[in-house]
Amino acid sequence: MVIIDTTFSRMQELIKKKITVNQLEQTLADMGMELDDVQGNDIKIEITAERTDLISPEGLARAINSYKNFTKGYQEITINKGDYLHVVDKSVKEVRPFTKSFVVKGVILTNENIKSLMWLQEKIHDTYGRKRKRVAIGVYDLNKITFPITYIAKNPKDISFIPLDTNKKATAKQILETHPTGKKYSHLLENCKKYPLQIDNKGQILSMPPIINSNSLGSINTKTTDLFVESTGDNEEALDLIMNILATMFYDWGSKIYSVTIKDQKTSSICPSINSRTRKISSEYINKVIGINISTKDAIKLLPKMGYNVLETTGDNITVSIPSIRTDVWHQIDIADDVARAYGYNNIIPTLPNISTIAKMLPINIFKEDICNFLSGLNLLEVKTFALTNDQDQFDKMGCKSVKSSEYISLGKNTQDKDLSMVRSWLLPELIKSLVANRSKEYPQNIYEIGTVIIPKKNVDVRAVNKEKLVCLVCEEKADFTKIRQILDALLNYIGVECNFKETNHSSFIDGRTAEIKIKNQTIGIIGEISPQVLTNWGLAMPAVALELDLEALFDATK
Repeated sequence: MVIIDTTFSRMQELIKKKITVNQLEQTLADMGMELDDVQGNDIKIEITAERTDLISPEGLARAINSYKNFTKGYQEITINKGDYLHVVDKSVKEVRPFTKSFVVKGVILTNENIKSLMWLQEKIHDTYGRKRKRVAIGVYDLNKITFPITYIAKNPKDISFIPLDTNKKATAKQILETHPTGKKYSHLLENCKKYPLQIDNKGQILSMPPIINSNSLGSINTKTTDLFVESTGDNEEALDLIMNILATMFYDWGSKIYSVTIKDQKTSSICPSINSRTRKISSEYINKVIGINISTKDAIKLLPKMGYNVLETTGDNITVSIPSIRTDVWHQIDIADDVARAYGYNNIIPTLPNISTIAKMLPINIFKEDICNFLSGLNLLEVKTFALTNDQDQFDKMGCKSVKSSEYISLGKNTQDKDLSMVRSWLLPELIKSLVANRSKEYPQNIYEIGTVIIPKKNVDVRAVNKEKLVCLVCEEKADFTKIRQILDALLNYIGVECNFKETNHSSFIDGRTAEIKIKNQTIGIIGEISPQVLTNWGLAMPAVALELDLEALFDATK
């Protein structure tokens, strides 16, 4: 889920015709998006995850203008040929291998535009940029920079500059250890022997990507008229897409965009790379996959609403131009989906498919859903834990130190992550981890989980089997056997099953306060008060009681 934070007045400026909040909400819904929140003039819009081109208000307004026929088709932006050079040194290939850039001239930076630019930059960082790991963007005052720009990696000891929002020079190490932004993203350069830099022809440091810009060159204000925009990352296609989106935004502001030549070792490329693609689709295919009946003439009218330009038609075959920023269009089905949005999903009449059977939930899944609803009614919170774990958590901390490796599924000796060395063979230890993670929170903490465990088998043909288990865990000051027994009795009464108990010993529970749960002489689980030593092993101070059941055996008992 990607949320655009903007204002309604901003959207009104960008949309070609006047539109009300209600009309905007309906239009977004028709396009497959949602007006998430309205607080006065401030609005939040949830866009579809694959539409990277809509992440800016300008990009979204372009799509709305096409959809509402306020503009005719989609016009690619005009790129002016620039004589700017951006050199990629081979030293960055082991750190952060790619960079892209372009130049903006005649930009009008109002306070609102600056705020929008900064917001968009961070939104791209946090979403498509994967917290700056995949994409990081830098914006600079062009008139303070001398070309060519060099993207190079240097020893941290040789790096020092004044980072953004400070007035004191700092070394690379000091920036990562003391600057708020440096500390937040320092892990991205962890274990790197060299750090990447953007440097101009005079040796001025523009930035240390993906961490921070320099204060002298990376700070812009309302008096700035020309910009240098760059991005770095580990995926060249992702950088090209983000550069195209930003260039389109500046173009929509009335600015002129100039290309930069990226010289990378023996190859050269031009950025931004604005290249429309063409693809053919037939009205027959559209009707078949959507379930409607429109003519080729109707399809030609609908395609421009979604930003496609119709180039030619031959019979029922239509050749369309796909905008460069629409990287989500991979196949004919993507174009057909856009036609469905333009046609209006509400206008499509639902029909039952011509099949011999109708799907429905499996009885075991209905059973699990009923149990979840029932336990939630008893004020137990459902949690979902990970299937991969380690033998220390599964056994040692639970007091089960005599468990042999043949009794669980190991991930092998070459597993790099020691915390993930096996597949869980019972759920209770993993739920206790949830208590550990929340031990500073308010009590009581009563939780449950329905999940799969893997049990080894000595059968030659079957190495292991999956088992569905149910665990209930109560952690509070007055937790005792009676408390967990009440939950079990209520559950069994709800599903109409009777059971009996047999006192047993288990190293994870207190002797004399532990029992096997049996149905018709078959042991289906265990119930009891968790041992104080186990709680100490996990660093828990509050008493806890638990039960773990074989859910499949419980389900079979209801038949």
